[in-house]
Amino acid sequence: MSSQSIDVEFLGRSIRVSCPDKNSSDLYYTADVLNKRLKELKEKTGAYNIEQLIFITALNICHELELEKQKSVHCIKHIKSRMLVLTEMIDTALNKE
Repeated sequence: MSSQSIDVEFLGRSIRVSCPDKNSSDLYYTADVLNKRLKELKEKTGAYNIEQLIFITALNICHELELEKQKSVHCIKHIKSRMLVLTEMIDTALNKE
């Protein structure tokens, strides 16, 4: 798989990253989302230390990711329990015949 170097910008600073050719549009989109979040945090807090803004944004994103993982685990458990109930209902119905 070939890759290319792409320049993305965060708070006016350009960073070059390597990216597989087929993922370049995804990278640009994700970089834009991150840049918007950094700008929002900068406006909200008034902080100008880019490193601090990046760390706070990274912590927020990690927290959101962990919450989504917990939701996914909960959904999977719920689906499994519903599948067990349905399996029991089907087994009961088949055994009656």
